[in-house]
Amino acid sequence: MKLIIRADDFGFSEAINFGELAALKTGLVKSIGLMVNMSGSIQAAHIAKCFPEVSLGLHVNLVIGKPCSDITSIKSLVRKNGNFISSKEYRRDLKQGKTIFNDRQAVKNEIEAQIKQFYLQTGKLPEYIDTHAVHSDNLFLTVQEIAKKYNLLFVATDPTYNTNLLVAPKRLSSSADFYKNGGKPSDYIKVIGQEMVRNKDSISYIVIHPGYLDDDVFAKSSFTEIRTHDVAMIKSKNTKEWLEEHDIELVSHRLLKEIK
Repeated sequence: MKLIIRADDFGFSEAINFGELAALKTGLVKSIGLMVNMSGSIQAAHIAKCFPEVSLGLHVNLVIGKPCSDITSIKSLVRKNGNFISSKEYRRDLKQGKTIFNDRQAVKNEIEAQIKQFYLQTGKLPEYIDTHAVHSDNLFLTVQEIAKKYNLLFVATDPTYNTNLLVAPKRLSSSADFYKNGGKPSDYIKVIGQEMVRNKDSISYIVIHPGYLDDDVFAKSSFTEIRTHDVAMIKSKNTKEWLEEHDIELVSHRLLKEIK
């Protein structure tokens, strides 16, 4: 059985980076997504260079902080203060039945600016691309278009939009939902383990958000303790022992690319 453990929000803040580093040191995380417009992005890019075996992707962020592109080219995505419209506002619109990210040209402009920033920070193009926090057909269509243009892997929340891969990995239950329902980090492996066994003929993947907490996180994210729980989960001896006992092969997005 094969499993991809993808860590998101790399570069969000200094504290997040230290939690991501702790996760990387376990050797279990094989793919990690960089947020290039956040305060810890340059530090994260330096950390990533110490883990060349890990697939480094672009975690597209259109909802937190300031954009990478000229604000005049993405007016529909920002407020007067120059910050992105928040995910909270987008989710409110979605609950009211509204469509979001309707200005696809603005979305494209910003994503391509983030790809350029990724290159400036890392010296290479991302190995894959995915999206942060908010999901919509307009966003996925635009990311799909850009993924094709730059020959990037896109494993979308909605598999309809998957790009540049022949076999879609099976996403397993969210660790965040598990913790919200009272689950202990050390027990999460038992839940996803059962799902992996049921899907043993396919590649499985989970998305985690390891990180420690600082003022940036409390000010800008609804994920707080969930992040520290994910650090504890990935460092837990239960997690490592279960993966070893069941002969789980930990792989990265590079395997998906090779399949193609």
